[in-house]
Amino acid sequence: MVLRPLAGIRVVDLTVERGELCGRILSDLGADVIRVEPPGGSPSRRTAPIDGDHSLFWTFRNCGKRSAVVDPTNADDLERLHGLIAASDIVIDSAEPATHADPGLDAEALQARHPQLIAASITAYGRTGPWAGRDVPNAVVDATGGMAFKAGTHEGGPILPPGNIADDTASFTTAFGILCALWQREDTGAGQVIDASVNECVAQITDWSLSNWSRTADAGQPHSEQRAGPGVVYTIIPCADGFVRLIVLSPRQWQAIRAWMGEPDYLQDPELDGFIGRLMIADAVLNPLYAELFAPMTMAEVSEQAQARGIVCTPFLKPDDVLVNPHFESRGTFDHVTVEDGRTMKLPSGWFEVDGERCGPTGRPPVVGEHTDEVFASIPAARPAPESAARQAPRKAPPLKGLRVMDFGHGGVGVECGRMFGEYGADVVKIESRSYIDFIRAVLGAEMSPSFASSNRSKRSLGIDAKTGRGLELLRGMARDADLIIENNSTGTMDGMGLGYEAMQAANPDVVMVSSQLMGSRGLWADWFGYGPNTQVTGGLAHLWNYEDCPAPAGNQSIYPDHFAGRVCAVAALGHLLGRRRLGGGGAHVEVCQVEQVVSTIGDLLAKESLVAGSVQPRGNHSDHGSPWGLYPCEGDDAWVAICVRNDTEWEALVALMGSPVWATRPDLANEQGRRADETAVDQQLAEWTRTMPNTEVAETCLAAGVPAGAMHTASSQSTDPHLEARGYLRWMDQPPIGNMIFEGAAFYASAMDGPDIFAAPGLGEHTREVATQWLGLDDTEIESLIAQGVLEIDLTAT
Repeated sequence: MVLRPLAGIRVVDLTVERGELCGRILSDLGADVIRVEPPGGSPSRRTAPIDGDHSLFWTFRNCGKRSAVVDPTNADDLERLHGLIAASDIVIDSAEPATHADPGLDAEALQARHPQLIAASITAYGRTGPWAGRDVPNAVVDATGGMAFKAGTHEGGPILPPGNIADDTASFTTAFGILCALWQREDTGAGQVIDASVNECVAQITDWSLSNWSRTADAGQPHSEQRAGPGVVYTIIPCADGFVRLIVLSPRQWQAIRAWMGEPDYLQDPELDGFIGRLMIADAVLNPLYAELFAPMTMAEVSEQAQARGIVCTPFLKPDDVLVNPHFESRGTFDHVTVEDGRTMKLPSGWFEVDGERCGPTGRPPVVGEHTDEVFASIPAARPAPESAARQAPRKAPPLKGLRVMDFGHGGVGVECGRMFGEYGADVVKIESRSYIDFIRAVLGAEMSPSFASSNRSKRSLGIDAKTGRGLELLRGMARDADLIIENNSTGTMDGMGLGYEAMQAANPDVVMVSSQLMGSRGLWADWFGYGPNTQVTGGLAHLWNYEDCPAPAGNQSIYPDHFAGRVCAVAALGHLLGRRRLGGGGAHVEVCQVEQVVSTIGDLLAKESLVAGSVQPRGNHSDHGSPWGLYPCEGDDAWVAICVRNDTEWEALVALMGSPVWATRPDLANEQGRRADETAVDQQLAEWTRTMPNTEVAETCLAAGVPAGAMHTASSQSTDPHLEARGYLRWMDQPPIGNMIFEGAAFYASAMDGPDIFAAPGLGEHTREVATQWLGLDDTEIESLIAQGVLEIDLTAT
């Protein structure tokens, strides 16, 4: 990767905390990102986690950027800033609508003044809708977006996720929107406004909750939303030095672990070959047997032996384990950075690789104003305004129309990447066969499920058996006309089928291929296989997503990072397609290691642990960002509200709301240090107040007084959320053959793009004849012959 794909693109980064990773992503892709800060530096330079006087939040999210100081109260400085923006391609901003001291920096005003500009606005709830303008931190959006309710037990209450999942997801989603806008600008010359909502970005990655709930509700079937720790699928089993995550789904996996246990007579019932049969005895019989088997072994020993037997199992690592893990060392997952006092800090080395090279930071984070003089001394001429913009705004269009995508994805990662391309205009063809069916398609016993529909809508389906010689030949021929190939099969699967990158590049030297494996395609554990929740435990996230001072993992039922990793794949793939278009050159092989997405999600926390051993531990719902902070019970069954007090002024407002009770007016609670010293007592007293009202009323009351808050959503409450309704997020549609369900809508809108083109997911082979004619160039006679031979497959549910 000699030249990164966004070389020559200039970005002005106005973000503060929210969205700062977006600029870092664009910098990793080669853009020149200029971080604009006020005198004294951005407030995010003081954002936790902190080491001494240094924000590791800032460090991780601002590597590779340049820093220029602009005084927002100085007219000359503002004019210089507008001169810089006129010579730039992109502005990223996180200010809520109409809150800039200079109204000319608002997204719509900027884009009107600079028609070539892509003005990306990343806000908590978007620029429209009844919740627009709410100034709340990520923890509140974790609650309203539907992520928080998934973790913890019913008795212990929900747990907010550690790290910055909400903001990092929004940053990658917005980066995808920006790349779509750049792709579109290659045709029109015109820029546009991108309106990204962190709330909808989070809602999109909550593991098909809304799609599954809506389908069962429409069918009149019961659907539990009660927390149950890790649940019965993603079990956590103790062993000699900790825990492992064991997932036994298929009959083959069950038979392998039964053999490991010595084939006891009482486990030979054929009913136990089915998951439901095992589910009925999991807690009482199977999990204790697994624990007995694993008791004398370490996490590593259990996992290595299980994987060798074809059983999905991974170790439950703590942050200090992650930092010295041999697999991560073998992959170069961390950069070793020497800090001023001689200590070594470990920072994740990059979200993905291209042609075997890490596509990570292009430099260190800047000192305040380090590049001010050089930035403003070298401002080139303003970017030319497009002719179309001088006459009228360009007509809305699907930005990726004309791109052809072969989607070999299974489960949740690759298919989410394909979904994003399909929704924004690309022709995405899912390549599949009943001989190796997508397990999410078949999870309910038929050939369609709500989960599959959610991640595979807006695509066509080609049923083809790649294990046949003619099928392999056709797929290689198909690659000749493809722009992008997506796959997330186990390491070596595509190569073994004759469909790996070398074979596809031989057919088409310009093709971009994105691959995503559980542990990456190289390293000590490269041949391990599993599911999203397996990477949670090995990347250190699951250990931190726990109650404070709790020795055993509470667990969660999230499949993170599957949907998130799909967005990383989409950004990396579209970035390199854009580079091919802008800069010339051939194709590329992009690799997104799934477990490294978890590691990077908590990258700043791992950096802190590397500098101060033992400093990063589970915090439950407490936070270094403020106090009180967390989820509080409300009136009703399992109803909760997020309340996050960031400073003493917000605390004063909350005290007044509660009627200034004696406990809250203690002098020592007037400052954050005092409140933090007595967090448990403050939480208990605050909960007494929140229990007197419904969670929506608590949230509205707090927000009206300037206290950040939000009602915790489950899928059922999301389905009637007025803000999601107003933003067009809730898309009720018929999904053949299973019936009506809600499809998740857009996470961002753009002024020159059509909204996402959402249509029902295909039946297996539904478009086989169509694709064989249009893409493969076969005539009807050959198509019918290949169907008869079993080389091509068609939808068996079609009437």
